[in-house]
Amino acid sequence: MRSAIRILLGLTLLAAPLRAQRGAQLHVQLATAGSAEREPGVSVSGVLDDAQLRELMRNGFPVALHFRLELWRIGGVFNELERSTKWDVLVQYDPAPYRKAYRVVRRANNQTEDFGSLPTLDATDALLAQPYRVALLPGHAGARYYYNAVLEVESLSANDLSELQRWLHGDLGPAVRGKGNPLSALRNGIGRLLSRVLGGTKRNYEATSPTFVAEPR
Repeated sequence: MRSAIRILLGLTLLAAPLRAQRGAQLHVQLATAGSAEREPGVSVSGVLDDAQLRELMRNGFPVALHFRLELWRIGGVFNELERSTKWDVLVQYDPAPYRKAYRVVRRANNQTEDFGSLPTLDATDALLAQPYRVALLPGHAGARYYYNAVLEVESLSANDLSELQRWLHGDLGPAVRGKGNPLSALRNGIGRLLSRVLGGTKRNYEATSPTFVAEPR
């Protein structure tokens, strides 16, 4: 048990320098005049550039990207939030010797889109940099609008954090009851504690589009 505590303390010290990535950028792209596309496009670049975050992913920690796009109508005194929509992207690395690939899955409007295996993290980042067209169009022709995009990046879900709390209180779950491997449970517990120490592992980004005048549908 003492050795496990020393490992946890070491991981805490290693985790301390992690900060949000400086190069990450969130983009909102309006449809260009004459284009067949009418929906705005949302993309993110450089979000996986952080060296320590990449190392976590190589060790099997998934990264979740929570997107929200808001449509705002410009008013005389106050702007009005007309509508908004959300979607999620999960990025996970499979470190198995014969795989070593990244998997990207997008969940939007109760539908899941699996992009399959990608050979490198750079290829994964390039996929995220491709604009995702969002069906969020203005409802008032002639009115002035803009889009506001919000992105939250985290390495663990709320369920994972709940499991971590139970582990910290000595509950190794199924492993204690003989239904799993205690070493795996300990390794997972250490990993989750590491992720918790990484400053919450949450990073927030925001981007606003230029204003535009809504055209008749």
